[in-house]
Amino acid sequence: MPDRRHLWRGIHDPEMVRRAIRVNVDAPARPLRSGETLQVGISVANVGAGHYFPTYVTPKVTVQAVLLDEAGAPLPASLQEAVIGREVSLDLSQELFDTRIAPGDTRTLSYVQDVPTEGLRLRVRVEVDPDHFYARFYQATLAADGADKGKAMLQQALDNALAGRFVVFEKIFGGTTAAKVPTANAEVDGG
Repeated sequence: MPDRRHLWRGIHDPEMVRRAIRVNVDAPARPLRSGETLQVGISVANVGAGHYFPTYVTPKVTVQAVLLDEAGAPLPASLQEAVIGREVSLDLSQELFDTRIAPGDTRTLSYVQDVPTEGLRLRVRVEVDPDHFYARFYQATLAADGADKGKAMLQQALDNALAGRFVVFEKIFGGTTAAKVPTANAEVDGG
């Protein structure tokens, strides 16, 4: 809320989200060693939202850490994820979890992974799915076959919701220097 004005851009605006959070990754800048146990702290701080991040049940923010091979392909067995958000059942009757970050607070996640071979790097990414709840609702409705007349509209709404995902932070560690991906947050700490 710049200058205490709500401009209604919110979670759908990547730049607004980048200004609301600060990501710090405590990872080695040196090459990763085969056989070592990598222990990395990943912190996401709510530094500018002015309210819980994210605010309500619709969005989901995912923090991902994964080892990459020499070609840059992820090693699926090394993927670890944590969700920042508030998830409720589709009928809104039950809260499933609430891991949102209060204003001024920080959530720290630990990535612990054995490094199986030489030449690997670590990628840390923060991805925003601004319409996560809606996508779940559209998928469930389409799967129930209860929307014959509106099926095309629901499918379009689902496609739009899925297309709205974006990355607000991505950085690769473990080479001679930490590589910053163009979508990375300008206020990144650590490395």
